[in-house]
Amino acid sequence: MVALGLAVEELARIRVMSTLGLAAETYFAWQRYTEPQSDVFTEWRKKTRSRLRRMMAAGTVVKTPRPLMESVDPDSQPARDFSPREKGELSDGNAFQGAAVRPYWKRIALSLETERTARGRDVLENGMEGVLNALHPAISWEAPVLRIADGHPDREVSLGGRRLTLVPSLFAQQPLVLDSALGPQDSLLLVYNITPDPAGAAALWQDEPTDSALPSLLGRTRADVMECLRETGSTGEIARRLKISNPSVSQHIGVLRRAGLVATERRNNASVHTLTPLGEAVLG
Repeated sequence: MVALGLAVEELARIRVMSTLGLAAETYFAWQRYTEPQSDVFTEWRKKTRSRLRRMMAAGTVVKTPRPLMESVDPDSQPARDFSPREKGELSDGNAFQGAAVRPYWKRIALSLETERTARGRDVLENGMEGVLNALHPAISWEAPVLRIADGHPDREVSLGGRRLTLVPSLFAQQPLVLDSALGPQDSLLLVYNITPDPAGAAALWQDEPTDSALPSLLGRTRADVMECLRETGSTGEIARRLKISNPSVSQHIGVLRRAGLVATERRNNASVHTLTPLGEAVLG
């Protein structure tokens, strides 16, 4: 249980993000995949397992960086032991992302954005205190303390000058409090899981067409730049990957940034670019 004290001014500064992005949802999906019970994720697990077997048969080998998994929840363990077959399926993290999350990412991202918008309306109608009490059964607000039943030992947390950011997740198993490694640097993140009803889940797990129309929409080079940004990179790194000039990359990035598909920040005197949630949804 987390006990988070909130002063009046801290309560007023709470904001809502739509998602932590594709990589974080992939980690949460990895945990969901190990759950043995029958639920709204059962059909998704079947399709994921089938895709993983086909990808492994084709020799797909692309690793997911472990630091991301460790920064999300280093103490997390699978809900049960993996079978030898499943250990093979899950040893290739990027293959798992391609099998479990990317086929549905556009719908997932739109669902999470809808949740964020709904919480914004709730703030106007019921105030932030009303939103916190209705957010999730494991989350309760009794001024001045927000309590989050996260399955871990009791601990007290303070914002320490940061602001609290609420983030919905489709695949997270329960609410959890994270540091700002995966989100805005001035935030403490409260991730809360939303569970679709059976009809909503059936719509989410429908297969998307495999042929992408993105090159026709954006142009081949600009689409390649977006595809390259599945992994965060600097202007120079993108230019080297695509074998095009730095000015050309900068031009394409500028257009994508103005469209809200790419975000840029300065790190060590370099411009580093990453896909926004909208960009990830468009890319699929």
